[in-house]
Amino acid sequence: PSPSPSPSTGPSPPPSTNAAPNFYYKSWQACSATEAEAFGEKFTCPADAALMCGADDDVRGLYCAESEKQSCADILSPSSINPASPGGAGWMSPTLMLGSSEMVAAAAADGYDGAYAVVTFDKLPLGTCIEVTPSSGSSQFAPSSAVPLAPKLKAQIFNTAASAVDVYMAGGGLGAYNGCSAAGSETAVPPVPFYSKYATSANTDFVSHLQSIGYSNAGSQLDSVVTWQGGIRGGATYAACIASGGSKQACAPPGNGCNGGGGICIEDAETACALAFEGVGSYTTTKAIESCKFAFAYDLHWNRDVRVEVVAFPPGLAE
Repeated sequence: PSPSPSPSTGPSPPPSTNAAPNFYYKSWQACSATEAEAFGEKFTCPADAALMCGADDDVRGLYCAESEKQSCADILSPSSINPASPGGAGWMSPTLMLGSSEMVAAAAADGYDGAYAVVTFDKLPLGTCIEVTPSSGSSQFAPSSAVPLAPKLKAQIFNTAASAVDVYMAGGGLGAYNGCSAAGSETAVPPVPFYSKYATSANTDFVSHLQSIGYSNAGSQLDSVVTWQGGIRGGATYAACIASGGSKQACAPPGNGCNGGGGICIEDAETACALAFEGVGSYTTTKAIESCKFAFAYDLHWNRDVRVEVVAFPPGLAE
């Protein structure tokens, strides 16, 4: 089936053809879920403050009344907020995960024959809209022939710290600014984790599932994989190859590991996605599972060879 009928200063917003939605500008001022320790004494505007336009005609000129400002330590205090009702903190919206029902509906409403996403990509300014098209031959990663179900993506660049296109989707690597979950000793524990269960060694049900499909050392490998190897991989084409008798490494697309230490790949999204993710809020759980299943169904959770082109901002993605 078709996808429709994955800090405080920065560049100016893009031209009006790529206008960013309102949450993009509001979240610029907020503390993120990873900032309490590093920026505890920083005073800033909470996400629920009344932002006003300053002299500079870009996002950096936004401000709020001094009386509304709070320290990041207070905004992000575990005793005062939680991901289900974040209040003044800036959180990444689960709505924007690749494959959420909202993102699928937005692409369908615009008549786009691919999928909508938000991405991290440092080679273009924040707020820019790009189209990401499967390609072949220009990198060491999977060519389009190895991921035949992967659609083109139209996406907004919404974050920094990635030299290649990094799509916001469930099960991706924990990233440079981890607000999702602890992962053993591999990453700092977020002040207020967004998930109560994630694809980590602490999730014993998920570990047991991985052991049942041949990852006998999943308990000792998983935290490193989800932190440093791009997260949990797998897709429908890979699963069909495994079902026909292929080995994990033979079935994995080029440039992607499924051997345990170099990567862990799921074979059944219906089972694995439900076990891997449980948000602190039920809405997060729903969106994470939707995204996980979508990425699997369309061969999207792999390191892939792609072509990137700047395009006009689609109305459905902004709305």
